[in-house]
Amino acid sequence: MGNSSGKPYMIGIIGGGVAGMACALWLKQLGCTPIILEQNTKPGGQLLQLNRINRWVLGSPGQTSVQLAETYAEHIRQVAVDIIFQARLLAAATTATGFAVEVEQAGTRLYFSMRALVIATGTRVLGPEIFADLPGFSSCYQAGGISFFPTAHVGQLPELAGKSVAVIGGGDNAYFTAKDAALAGAQVHLLIRSRPKARPVVHREVLGLVAQGRIIEHVGAQASAFRQHQGGIEILLQDNGKVYADRVFARLGFAANTEFLDSFAVFNGMAKEAGYIKTDASKRTSIPWVYAIGDVANAKHQSVVNAIAEGAIAAQDLSERV
Repeated sequence: MGNSSGKPYMIGIIGGGVAGMACALWLKQLGCTPIILEQNTKPGGQLLQLNRINRWVLGSPGQTSVQLAETYAEHIRQVAVDIIFQARLLAAATTATGFAVEVEQAGTRLYFSMRALVIATGTRVLGPEIFADLPGFSSCYQAGGISFFPTAHVGQLPELAGKSVAVIGGGDNAYFTAKDAALAGAQVHLLIRSRPKARPVVHREVLGLVAQGRIIEHVGAQASAFRQHQGGIEILLQDNGKVYADRVFARLGFAANTEFLDSFAVFNGMAKEAGYIKTDASKRTSIPWVYAIGDVANAKHQSVVNAIAEGAIAAQDLSERV
């Protein structure tokens, strides 16, 4: 539908992480009016919680994820993209020209007329809910012996020398954690439920430590119970084996932040797969004029560079339609 008024249409972007910021930047340069709805007090999403060197972003050697987030946020500020912080979506309904959106910010209700919506809410870390029903887990977790966030171990590395560490998971983050702990001097037990899922290059990085016995891979090991034992945690396995650890780092992967969509009729019937939003090549969802970008729509290839690219793709498609 064309815009006879000549005024730029407002495009609402739900989420101020990398994908949302990239989409907003491109929309702004292409003559649209983006507005980011961000639930936190600053943009950057999950990058703000990953304070370690990011080795994967071209042109940004030596920068931590937090520094990348700050660089991207500064760019957004320079081009004067509007961001509503501490925003909570209250209502969204279709109209003849797009969507009527209601947002709460610090107790104040704000109303917008938007031509399109872009969902860029990313993912969340799978955490305690995975083990909640296992005997002994709750007490061990509450005692602080088990952590879930991918880089929660980094600040503890100096304390791990000579300790026994269990890492639960078979993906990239599990292998990175196992490597960090082993290089810090810990004896590491890597508990993999089915098979290693880390990228081959990541797996190869730890093979030397495995050969030295500093990391022991337990393939087919699934926790059945936890119990506090001798100041640490004993993990009981379904095959009747057991592993003792002074510290346990669970690296169980991520889930798409899409549960909130179920509260709004406008998103009913949106096509998803395992919770991740399905899109076409232009990042359009099954709901007209609703797009999804970044990790929330990409279960397999989650990265900063993919998030940036998907934000640009959606923006270009939108600019050609409004």
